[in-house]
Amino acid sequence: MDDLLIRNGMIVDGSGAPWYRADVAIKDGRIRAIGKLQGVAAKSVIDADGLVVSPGFIDTHSHDDLHILENKTMDVKVRQGVTTTIIGNCGFSLYPVLPDNEKLFHEYASGIFGQPEKGSMAYLSVRDFFTDVERNGVAINVGSLVAHGVLRISVMGFEDRQATPEELNRMKELLRESMRNGSLGMSMGLIYAPGSYANTQELIELSKVVAEEGGLITSHMRNEARFLLESIQEMLTIAGEAKVPLEISHLKVCGIPNFGKGKQALQMISNAKRNGIDVTFDQYPYPAGSTTMTTLMPPWALEGGIEQLLLRVKDEATRSRIRNDILEGIPDTPWEPMWKLIGWENIMICAVRTDENKKYEGKDMQFYADALGMTPVDALLHLLEAEDGQVIMVMFQQDPEEMEAIMVHDLQMFGSDGLPLKGKRAHPRLYGTYPRVLGTYVREKGVLTLEQAVYKMTYLPANRFGLLDRGLLRPGMAADITIFDPVTVEDRASYTGPAVPPVGIHSVIVNGTIVLKNHELTGQYPGKPLKRVSAGQL
Repeated sequence: MDDLLIRNGMIVDGSGAPWYRADVAIKDGRIRAIGKLQGVAAKSVIDADGLVVSPGFIDTHSHDDLHILENKTMDVKVRQGVTTTIIGNCGFSLYPVLPDNEKLFHEYASGIFGQPEKGSMAYLSVRDFFTDVERNGVAINVGSLVAHGVLRISVMGFEDRQATPEELNRMKELLRESMRNGSLGMSMGLIYAPGSYANTQELIELSKVVAEEGGLITSHMRNEARFLLESIQEMLTIAGEAKVPLEISHLKVCGIPNFGKGKQALQMISNAKRNGIDVTFDQYPYPAGSTTMTTLMPPWALEGGIEQLLLRVKDEATRSRIRNDILEGIPDTPWEPMWKLIGWENIMICAVRTDENKKYEGKDMQFYADALGMTPVDALLHLLEAEDGQVIMVMFQQDPEEMEAIMVHDLQMFGSDGLPLKGKRAHPRLYGTYPRVLGTYVREKGVLTLEQAVYKMTYLPANRFGLLDRGLLRPGMAADITIFDPVTVEDRASYTGPAVPPVGIHSVIVNGTIVLKNHELTGQYPGKPLKRVSAGQL
């Protein structure tokens, strides 16, 4: 007897092939059979008549690192149909943190992950992190990248300089250990200090270790605006020199003066692929992005960490230099003031810590400055001071048509890039990314076919991250499955009211166990840490 039988579903199998109608039998966490399974008995049956049955969605780009330890239901992902989340992105992860620099790590990581409910969120190794994931239980699977930013903090702190040979060797040791203990690859956050302090050669040398261990590299590039093309070229150079697969994180074109560069960016990436560079990219389906407000500060002001930044802001002479750089930019560097590209009115305060400033969540920086009677730059510095540097912002920065042109490219896949900060307002992509793809870009706009969209959310990322037993509906594959209504599925989250779940996701199955049934969470926690799978292991 099978454990579960899904009857009469429209099978969109993840390969990109046209849908067909069939039943799916599941036993011992794996797909046992697909077809017209008459006379098959099962302990549980789901009637999927009129519903799509697809592989579970894989969030290729998340920041669930702390969230997955503190919210094992992972409801914001389960309700979107996500069965696997990839963490450790943009140079941020919870490991490997060496004790000497744990305080600096917390300053760095809390801006993205928030504060832990108790104790420290630092882990010495990915093995220790995965042990806690398994001990706590979790509803979905988790794969992890090791973060270049954390490697640098552990070995070098927040120093703005090149690594010495000894420091580079120590980072390589920590990286290799992380890869051998289960990391899928290495992520870079080259817009964030201290990742921004690393030169290209350092990144090449570390990427060679990733290549030797069979992983991939991902990168939030140095610049996604004026120097977008140069930043792409740097990443292609790193991938080519290190002979390592490259995933460009959340590819986009930021700022009105740069609209139109997407076509050149896609051509560069396509040419590189044809010429032997193993490159792909991910994207979130929203024209606005979200990150920590400290990225609006000149990189030099962040040397030494957030505590040092706040001291610099309090010093009048240094504050004047910071103000000038934000207003004028820094010549001959890839850093540029975002407000010049999109305007203060397109920078929204998303999440703050203090009750005093809660009323400004959802308001733009120009509104905030006017309310305080300050210039926008002084208002920015005031807000960062008041919030100890812990402010999340939303930036309306992309051309929707250019975003759609990027979306249809063969090398594109989807990721949410959501920031699940406890008790704080978030970008709607945290709650609605995958239903938005299916509702807005498949059903309403027809930018993608149903089969194309599912392929970009399942098989393509599974193959890319080495999760070769997932992402397809085939006998023998892991039974990670999402069942949804193609007529009603859509996101409901908005920028001013983000914490609204989507509709249309009917049931979700992880490793053969139902975690969402008829739109309701079941309280089951069958998720597990995932490591790369070679073809010989299948």
